[in-house]
Amino acid sequence: MSRGLGDVYKRQGLLTDRQRQVLVAARIHDVPLAEIADRMGTNRNALYKLLHDARQRLKSKMEEEGLSAQDVLDAFSLTG
Repeated sequence: MSRGLGDVYKRQGLLTDRQRQVLVAARIHDVPLAEIADRMGTNRNALYKLLHDARQRLKSKMEEEGLSAQDVLDAFSLTG
């Protein structure tokens, strides 16, 4: 499900490939930032910036569409 959501945002041009890769690895697969940095040939500070920018873009898009953080959490709830 999370990969599908990422693909939607990728198609819409909301996130760059690198932002999507870091966001999925760090927040969905719980890969440590040091490991992601090593795999991507970058450093942790660059990853923090990528994550920050990705979250800002997602937040802006959610606000444009009238979605709250709870709406998104509810969409991913296993009990709903």
